This record gives sequence, C-alpha cells and structure tokens, in this order.
Amino acid sequence: MDKGTKKGVIIIMTILLVIMAGLGVEEFIEYKNKFVYAEHLDDVVLSVDEKDITLRELGYYVYTVEMQIDKQARLYNPEDPLDYWNTRFNNGVDGAYISEMAREAVFGTCVCDLIYEQMALEAGYELTPEEKDSVKATAEKLYAGMSEEQKSTTGLTLELTVKAGMRKALVLKFASEYFEGVDFTGYSGYREELVSYSGAYYKEEILPKHEVKYETDIYDEMKLGRITTGYVVDY
Repeated sequence: MDKGTKKGVIIIMTILLVIMAGLGVEEFIEYKNKFVYAEHLDDVVLSVDEKDITLRELGYYVYTVEMQIDKQARLYNPEDPLDYWNTRFNNGVDGAYISEMAREAVFGTCVCDLIYEQMALEAGYELTPEEKDSVKATAEKLYAGMSEEQKSTTGLTLELTVKAGMRKALVLKFASEYFEGVDFTGYSGYREELVSYSGAYYKEEILPKHEVKYETDIYDEMKLGRITTGYVVDY
C-alpha cells in the first residue's frame, strides 16, 4: 500500500470513527443502512403477470397520491402537516397510519391500473386521437406543476407521466363500459368502489386471477408523506 492510499484509508477510518462517536454504534448502523429513495429509481418494486414496474415508473402514483392527501394534511394541521400523515386510524389489529394507507393506495392503484389496462387491450379498447390529445395536455400540465426537486426525487419524466396518464384514461374508458354488464349481486356498495383497488369485487373476483409481486425491501422502506412533499425525511 503506497503512502497516498494509506493516507486515504486513515482519513476514511477517522471520518467513520467520528460519525460513530457522534451517533453511537446503533445509530451509525441505522445511518449506514439509511434508505435513499432516489438511489432505487431503477429498481423493480412490483410486477403484475411478469410485467415489471420500477420505482421511477411508480413515481406518477407516488406524486399524485401524496399531493391529494397532503391537501387534507395542510387543512388538518397547517403548521405541521406531518401530524396528519402520522395519524393512526383504528388502534386495533387492522389499524394503520395515514402514511401506510397512502403507500397501499400507491401500490394498489398501480396494480389495479395494470390489470385493467391488460383487460382493456385484450378486449380491443383504445383511446381516440382526441382522447390522447386531452390526456397529453393534462399530463403536461401535471408535469409542469412539479418542482425540479420533485422531478428529481421521483425520477419522473414527461414521457412517463404521459404514459401513466394514457393508461389511466384507457382504464377509465374500459371500466365505465365493461362493468355495466357485470352482476354485482352479493356485493354491497357503489360500483366504482367495488371495482377499485380496495373494492370487494376487485379483490375477490379479479385480483386472484393475476400474479402480483411486491419488492418488500423497498415497499417497507417507503414513507409516504415525505417523498415529494418537501417535509423533512425521517427514514
């Protein structure tokens, strides 16, 4: 080992010792293993019938869900919106924090869209040129409304935003017609609710027919309410 390399090793070891002394061993291990969202953008986070979706592609759902829920968070506690995100509903076994429910909505909605998109394409559904133009305009407006930090964090591009918008538009077009002829006998609630990602009909009649996998290491680390909102991240 030459002198330059040896000095480099000594400097690195000194820095690590300083960090460990300041944080403590357990805190240092936690710091070292800290989940950095932006470092996993091209990792596969879920798959539906062997179709892989990366964290970058999931960014559309992360952003739209966070923005929608954060509006409520700011009304709930303008001075500390994270208070809402950290609120727990039902302290029983089935209880969950808003942030956990949001994460479920992100993954669940994406999976639901992918399944319905597949069904729509198999049934021959497609968007008209006019519908595509409308989706593109909406997607461009959504993307233009994102800050540079939000774009960088999610890895979203205009192309991915338009692609996700096209998928959702096709799904809505398909669902509005397809489910008109479905018999919902035995199920209670509005049709729109029954066929959503959390709906009873979807969970019992549609979802089981498809192979869905989550990358649990990433799923478990995702803290909704802290990704695109600009709040302090506490991974």
